[in-house]
Amino acid sequence: MAATSALETVGQYITESRRLLQDQFVPYRYPDADIVDALNFGLLEARRLRPDLFLANKFVVPWFNPDGTIATDAKVPLDLMYRSSMTYYIAGRLQLRDDEATTDARAGGFMNKFMQQLLVVAS
Repeated sequence: MAATSALETVGQYITESRRLLQDQFVPYRYPDADIVDALNFGLLEARRLRPDLFLANKFVVPWFNPDGTIATDAKVPLDLMYRSSMTYYIAGRLQLRDDEATTDARAGGFMNKFMQQLLVVAS
C-alpha cells in the first residue's frame, strides 16, 4: 500500500483511480488509455486553475512509450499535496460518461472535490 500512496507515476494514478471507480476486476469498465486521457485533461485543468503549481515543472506529458503502450512508470509533475485531488478528477471525468443517473451525482461530487482542493485554502 505504501508504494501507491505517493501517486508519483502514471501507473499509481491508474491503480488509485480504479479504487475510487470500484473497477478493480478484469475485464475493466474503464481502459487504462481512458484513465490516462482523464489524467491529461486533469493536468490541463489544474494548470488552468493553478498555474503556480507548474512553474517549477516543465509541462511534458510522456505517458506513452514509442510502441504505443502506456508508460506506467513515468513521473507525473504534480505537487504532493494535490496528487489525491487528481484522482478525484479522473474518477469524476470517467463517471460522467456513464448513462446511469446515480453516477451523475457521484461524478459531480468527485469534480467538486477536485476543484475545492485546488482552489480553497484550508484553515
